[in-house]
Amino acid sequence: MSTIGERLLTKFPGRNDQIEQLLSLLGEPEDPAPPCVFVYGPSATGKTSVIRDLFSEYDTSGCHYAYINSVECFTPRLLFERTLNAWAGHVPSPENRFSNYARCDNLVDFVNSVRDLLVTSGKQHEARYMVIDQAERLRDRGPMLLTSLLRLSELTGGANISVVLISNVVWDKFRPRHGGAADPLSIFFPYYTKQQILLVLAKDCPVDEPQSFFLTFVDAVYEVFHRNCVDLNELRHLVAMLYPKFVQPVFEQQATRNEFARLFKLCQPYFAAASERLYLREISTSEWQKYSAVASAKNNPEDVATSIYHMAENSDGMDLPHYTKFLLISAYLASYNPSRLDVQYFARGKDPTQKRKRKGGGASAAAAEDALGGRDRQQLLGPRSFAIERMLAIFYSVIAEPVDSAVDVQTQIASLITLRLLTKTSAGDRLDGIKCKCNVSLEAIRAISRSVRFEIDRFLYNFT
Repeated sequence: MSTIGERLLTKFPGRNDQIEQLLSLLGEPEDPAPPCVFVYGPSATGKTSVIRDLFSEYDTSGCHYAYINSVECFTPRLLFERTLNAWAGHVPSPENRFSNYARCDNLVDFVNSVRDLLVTSGKQHEARYMVIDQAERLRDRGPMLLTSLLRLSELTGGANISVVLISNVVWDKFRPRHGGAADPLSIFFPYYTKQQILLVLAKDCPVDEPQSFFLTFVDAVYEVFHRNCVDLNELRHLVAMLYPKFVQPVFEQQATRNEFARLFKLCQPYFAAASERLYLREISTSEWQKYSAVASAKNNPEDVATSIYHMAENSDGMDLPHYTKFLLISAYLASYNPSRLDVQYFARGKDPTQKRKRKGGGASAAAAEDALGGRDRQQLLGPRSFAIERMLAIFYSVIAEPVDSAVDVQTQIASLITLRLLTKTSAGDRLDGIKCKCNVSLEAIRAISRSVRFEIDRFLYNFT
């Protein structure tokens, strides 16, 4: 067991306490196992990796533990049959017509099959482990399933069975409401500290790169992103994407490895792009690798227009049908423009930039305050509700060509509501006078307008 612990401690730095606790609970194969162990903590803290590697080292035959992912085994039957296959060493194959070890439609069938497999054959003293990942999903599989798993050793007639639950949820929100079982032993996996993250990421250092230089770069990435990103997987992804651009000036003879400040300055546009595009998943990893290869410090380090930085701004907007884009533009105009100005902006033959002459001595104080961007400015107040009829009137006004008769405008409006680009504000049972609200930002609607060559800024009232 000490050899297993040493290998795991080397492979998983920063998880010494958790590995020692797990090894002390496992003991020898013939030792009594705890009925249930609850492993919990935030995501990307090594829970699943440590547990799977630990049992792979502990049970080389693979017949003493079963790893179950609750996403894959989304019904109790799949969970039961996958467990029995692992404990019995049964592998579905063409020879057995891909059949399982036993059919388990319910918990009673599973308990009887476990008794036949372990107790009847005299193997009840050998420890068996059921490892269930993302165990919080068990709460939706029936009121008694979790309680039964916690008492599985008792239900099977004293078989040496332990259930290991892995979850991101604390036990207080996980405990069965009706009780019926004792609380499990808990092992907490906290977030990695900075030093532990450096130790983990040091294993990702390329073979042909100096580790000290790579760790200096990792430290810089951590200082830039750690306030908004504590997920180790996200940091590893950012390091993998940014390091080739960081070291590129070295191979282009624009700087040396000792000039870290210069290298960091040359890589700053990519740091900014990663925080705004890559981390928020506005672009994919393949798109980042494709477009970031265009820009180079050797050619023009300030030319971010050819790099990844402005790729999102240069995109063609959302992937929507042509008429649906105009409907969304019309909804945005109806949400942010006053209805009293519809004739001025959208009447045929009128110039929207031409101001109407007002009768009387001048504008009122409230209108003057609104023109100066005061409290009545709709851009600051957010979108307001509008009638569907008004949006359609704007739509038929701004569209350049006649709408094809085969286009079902009402269906496209329903699709926009389903996509939450429009929010319905009227009562759900109301069939006439339906009111909605546009749920799109100014940057997004400008991108959509550019894709259909519509100058939306000419039709927006009091926008900056």
